[in-house]
Amino acid sequence: MTHISSDELFRQAAEAEGGMAVSAGARIAHVRKAVESGRACYVDLSAVPQERRAGVIAEIQELVRRASEQLTEKEQQQTADASDAPG
Repeated sequence: MTHISSDELFRQAAEAEGGMAVSAGARIAHVRKAVESGRACYVDLSAVPQERRAGVIAEIQELVRRASEQLTEKEQQQTADASDAPG
């Protein structure tokens, strides 16, 4: 029985995936960090019937898009106001 080093196992996994392997733990850590920083959130759709979930997700994405546009417009207005101020 041969013992394979963790580096060798990592290399084999990376080759099998066609690149660098990423562990499930690393993916979970990235998701947690995104949630903690407010860049992501969990939404429990279990109460929504399966056939309606895609529509609900699309509505959420639209809300995010509109909020982003409103923020951009507000930032542009603030920038314009600041450049018009006497100084």
